[in-house]
Amino acid sequence: MVRKFVLSLLVILGGGLLGGTPAIAENADFTRLCREVLVDLQKFDPVHATQMGVHEYDYLLADYSSGSVRDMIGTLRSYHKKLRRFQRADLTPHERINYRLIESNINMKLHDLDRIRWHRKSPQLYVDQAIEGVHSLMTSRHAPLAARMFQILERMKRVPKLMETAEKNIKKAPPVYIEIAQQSLADGIDFYKTVAGELMRQFPEEADDILKFSTAAREAMNDFSIYLSEVERDDPRAFAVGEQDFNYILSHSHLLEIDADSLLRLGERLLADVQAEYTDYLAYVENQHQEGADSVFVPASFTRQDVLDYYDWEVNQVKTWLEQNDIITVPADIAPIEVVQTPAYLRALVSGIAYEPAGPFSEEQVGFFYVRPIPEDLDRRQIEARYRYVHRRGFRSSVVHEAYPGHHLQLQLAGRTDDPVRTWQQNILLIEGWALYSEEMMYHAGLYGDEDPAMWLAILRGIRFRAARIIADVKLHTGEFTYEECVDWMVEALGVETEAQTGFIRAEVRRYTLTPTVQMSYLLGKVMIQKLRDDYRRQAGSDFSERSFHDALLGEGAIPPVLVREAMGL
Repeated sequence: MVRKFVLSLLVILGGGLLGGTPAIAENADFTRLCREVLVDLQKFDPVHATQMGVHEYDYLLADYSSGSVRDMIGTLRSYHKKLRRFQRADLTPHERINYRLIESNINMKLHDLDRIRWHRKSPQLYVDQAIEGVHSLMTSRHAPLAARMFQILERMKRVPKLMETAEKNIKKAPPVYIEIAQQSLADGIDFYKTVAGELMRQFPEEADDILKFSTAAREAMNDFSIYLSEVERDDPRAFAVGEQDFNYILSHSHLLEIDADSLLRLGERLLADVQAEYTDYLAYVENQHQEGADSVFVPASFTRQDVLDYYDWEVNQVKTWLEQNDIITVPADIAPIEVVQTPAYLRALVSGIAYEPAGPFSEEQVGFFYVRPIPEDLDRRQIEARYRYVHRRGFRSSVVHEAYPGHHLQLQLAGRTDDPVRTWQQNILLIEGWALYSEEMMYHAGLYGDEDPAMWLAILRGIRFRAARIIADVKLHTGEFTYEECVDWMVEALGVETEAQTGFIRAEVRRYTLTPTVQMSYLLGKVMIQKLRDDYRRQAGSDFSERSFHDALLGEGAIPPVLVREAMGL
């Protein structure tokens, strides 16, 4: 009994046929302006530049002083005026899409700095700079660690100034923001301590400087944490950006023609639909597929290395299955993905499975798939649990979402464009929508056989969770939910029963308060991709194939699905 969970979305996407548009020469002035905008965005946020594989500013952290922010706002406004000159210019179809992308990049950075003013509202902004500034260099492979170490130390040296700026800017903050930042600061202090230990072990001749700068950075983070314990608490709902700004992000970041009210109604409809589907299928599984514990022979010896070898094997198995079943084109020279136990210096930051991509501008393109550390010596109970996990191929669904055809393949293909405007984009509707789309698509394509009730139930559970997040996203950021009200609502809506599950929901909702429209992106992005596929099928007729659609979709880069539709001529 496998019933495809069909989601319809009739109100979001409009047409825009590009077929028959005459090709015209590239506009050199427009291309030059786009590159200037990207350079200034990279200079202003050097940590994000590092994450994207741009290494000219690896020694810097962002400067959120009032003068720096004021100068950047002026720069962005001037770019806005310059960009308008090309509104009626003879641009190619590709350039017209780039126009909208660059316009979106400018609008959103202006909105962040001049409207929402995150640098005066969110302590986490500064904590992320301190942590990600070092983390991004520790995991990068663009240069040997010996070379990266000096850039790491330069960023460590700048943390006290960063925290000083934070104290000048953050005069009051929502209580939940203070809670988030203080926990992150504690994790960051542990992270810096572990990084310093690793660097001193590898470079004992530099131990004095490493200890000096890392200690100063940790003390500055601790001082900021103390400052936050005394700072004025804002209204508990003050994390909300408000309906007007939420709508602005929908229209200017994701380029959607819907508002918060329409999105809320859509989320409620999707949740009701999947709740019914999940309840029915759960009853079916309980009545028809209760098979008890796995009856599996467990060998006397099953080691940590066997588990790690299985992880690598599963990645290659799913990749091969994709190629053999005409799902999507996997280039022969696709960069590898390494399954690694989360390094000690990252364990305060990465608690579970996670994927870390290479920056799309980086020459070195290896992706990292972090898994929880496995004990050196497994006791009998651990051996049995790990062996059963391998026997039922429990890692396969994680591979689908994080590696093939999910994040790793999608981001690898997005980074292959030779257009820096396209390469710079990281639209979460496309990125997370594709990963979620992949879960259901691969199930129906037969990766798990004709029917795998436990897996289909897990997929439905994931859709239900993402539908609830749409509602949480809207109600949190339009001020309808406080943090606590949202936690209570999600616990009830998802039928949460255990303390561990409730703790997970609390952590999730804390994160939601920092990231308006991110939560809605997973399921909405998936639905938009499904709608694109259906329209592409109608247009292609008998020539339609899943492979051709997926290749066309991912070939456009990590851009908003609305612009993928335009590029496809749908």
